[in-house]
Amino acid sequence: MLRLTQIAATVAALGTLAVVGLSFGGRDAHRDAGRPLCCATQSGVGVPDRPPLPVVRRIGDRRAPARKPRIAWRWSRALGFPWHGRLVRGVRLPRAGADFVTWNPVEKHVPNAGWRRYGTDRLVRILVRVLAAYGRAHPQASRVAVGDLSRTHGGDFGPRFGGIGHASHQNGLDVDVYYPRRDRRERPPTSPRQIDRALAQDLLDRFVRAGAAQIFIGPHTGLRGPRGVVAVLPAYHDNHMHVRIRAVGALRTYLLGRSQRGRPIRAILVGGPTSARKTVVVGCIHGNECAGIPIVRRAAELGRRARTDLWLVPNLNPDGAALGARQNGRGVDLNRNFPVGWRARGRPWDAEYPGPRPLSEREARIAVRLLERVRPAVTIWFHQPQAVVRITGQSAAAARRYARWVGLPFRPLGSPPGAATAWQHRRFPCAAAFVVELPPGRLPKRAVNRHARAVVRLAALASPLC
Repeated sequence: MLRLTQIAATVAALGTLAVVGLSFGGRDAHRDAGRPLCCATQSGVGVPDRPPLPVVRRIGDRRAPARKPRIAWRWSRALGFPWHGRLVRGVRLPRAGADFVTWNPVEKHVPNAGWRRYGTDRLVRILVRVLAAYGRAHPQASRVAVGDLSRTHGGDFGPRFGGIGHASHQNGLDVDVYYPRRDRRERPPTSPRQIDRALAQDLLDRFVRAGAAQIFIGPHTGLRGPRGVVAVLPAYHDNHMHVRIRAVGALRTYLLGRSQRGRPIRAILVGGPTSARKTVVVGCIHGNECAGIPIVRRAAELGRRARTDLWLVPNLNPDGAALGARQNGRGVDLNRNFPVGWRARGRPWDAEYPGPRPLSEREARIAVRLLERVRPAVTIWFHQPQAVVRITGQSAAAARRYARWVGLPFRPLGSPPGAATAWQHRRFPCAAAFVVELPPGRLPKRAVNRHARAVVRLAALASPLC
């Protein structure tokens, strides 16, 4: 009887200690209060086994245990371009991990919405590995805040999805990574003064070593990196670095220059760069005649394995396209600004104003530099809306062949004064350069594919210059 009384007293005392621990034991006592006491468990007294409460990880304490996030890995495909593409079978980044949290840039909280956290499997692997290595190197640093990747299936991520939106982030190759803060808070810095520059530079260097294709940073961050990979953007990047990786078998893009109003003009290079068969295609030179842009982009996808050197310029006149105008941002008709046959007439914003002098416009000079460098055997210029293929002279044979393949009539019409084709015929007398006038309006998908196949097919037959 005495033995039973002693056991009861011991159990009561243990219960009192547990209650005291809950009341006065602080954070660690709260964490351990739900766990069974070892002595009571071993004695067989009726203290039920309950799973421990989840561990709350304190900011900056990387020694605290954290569960490794589960990721549903699968092979992904990035289609098109970061600024015009889609994502197939994307992988979702977890809402948080031992080395990162996700931040919703629109609603300003953690975690980010699941549909904003999709990337290719390669992007997510690189991101997780870089952040894990960074965490091991800086165990007392806070976790890194990660922003938007791409939407579930990629595509447009503009302002209609909240905030200012993204011009890119469309095919699972982009991720926004916020700079570490000096106060170790797991959220984006609100000014460059809050950036821990030593940690931010180390993080940037790790992405460079991981093979990032491009990293965009803000002008006031004080960060540095190799030219051609790290670039300063003037707006919206003082609180995060925009990391872009290169897709497996990715298309190579080149910044040829910028328009009169500062918009980028890019070329896409596909096929074999060492090939003697060289072709240049321009999707848009008049800003209100841009139905050739989807043809150029589709040709980039079809021509990846072509044994030719294929240079594709989707839009030579981005200012005009933004304005919905034939002319460029200074009111000049770019296809009247080339040297051969140029003559002064009219004034800015007239329908065919040729500019104050030959090659006065940046866009025309960019085209000349590209053509001088590549020296293409064939050049195709897309226009609208006459629905014909037109040219005369040495280019007629290639133009007739193209017209037959796409089902458009051929017209032996000469080039107007100051036109790009007139200059090319003078500069490269053995080369073919012709105009494809598409029908008005937007082309149906079937027509886009038909023209893109014809572009790749003609490029494969292009003969080297004499």
